[in-house]
Amino acid sequence: VTEFERIALINHNIEFSLTHNDSEVVSLQASSFRKRILDLFGKKLNSQLVDVEVNNSLINIKGFVGAPESARKRGAQQFFFVNGRYFRSPYLHKAVMKAYEEMIPEGYTPSYFIFLEIDPKSIDVNIHPTKAEIKFEDDSLVFHILSAMIRETLGRNSFGASIDFDTENVPELPELGRNFSE
Repeated sequence: VTEFERIALINHNIEFSLTHNDSEVVSLQASSFRKRILDLFGKKLNSQLVDVEVNNSLINIKGFVGAPESARKRGAQQFFFVNGRYFRSPYLHKAVMKAYEEMIPEGYTPSYFIFLEIDPKSIDVNIHPTKAEIKFEDDSLVFHILSAMIRETLGRNSFGASIDFDTENVPELPELGRNFSE
């Protein structure tokens, strides 16, 4: 089922079905990436997903992250894809978690569905026997781009730190009326 989810997510433009003991468990129509996520993990996620995207000369990143209030102690859906294939990355997971600092309680994790497109020459897929992990030519730069992009997106969507407009103990400013010269 886990492998089915990974393949179905990355190939959202293809129909899929999963059968177990001659019974169809999942049937997916070709759709958008967001719709595929909802078809696999439930429509409830729709209001919890925030679009993320950055394009630069080094890397293109797009996908969705969960709103901070949807973070869970366990069971969060977390997917990284690079150039069309799934990979695990404890290091990039830390980048995501850094973006959520002070937004979610300790021990909670957000859901994320993140696609990275990068020059294949700048990654090494031969660092893990099952090729489930990769090494970027410049890991720290990818880390910082990913973390900054998510944090900026969460802030733009009013999930980040906010300005306190508390007016207690603030000096009162005079109002200027029509008779400005007075």
